[in-house]
Amino acid sequence: MKKAAHPALYDPGDERPMLRATRCATCGSTCFPPLGVGCEGCGAMPERLVSVAIAATGVLHSVATVHLHMGSDVSAPFGVAEVQLDDGPLIRGMLAELLELDAIGRRVEARWSVVRTDGDGTEVVEPRFALAAERENVEGAS
Repeated sequence: MKKAAHPALYDPGDERPMLRATRCATCGSTCFPPLGVGCEGCGAMPERLVSVAIAATGVLHSVATVHLHMGSDVSAPFGVAEVQLDDGPLIRGMLAELLELDAIGRRVEARWSVVRTDGDGTEVVEPRFALAAERENVEGAS
């Protein structure tokens, strides 16, 4: 059994990570994390925002390695990235493994990563990005 580290952002019941987002019914803008105060694209009122699930796939926009981290939730070094999602938003997320700068521009996809196991054996998971299969990188370049 598994549960989400951040339940408002994704559902670990999905085989492949899907992110909970909002889409504006007026302008079509998609936001992650989900908004509840109105559209940041066109200013539409909150009632125009629709909850949607979006794929955690896209193109690596930037990457950084954190060498010193004071928190206890993850050990350094670890990678963070900005990913331009296929469904629109540019988001920041954790990497499943460290990547070099030459990975920028390549396709990535999120995979479930166990961040801890609770006392009852429940795995607590979050999506972390990794390079997509090379086949997808070739198809995405055309």
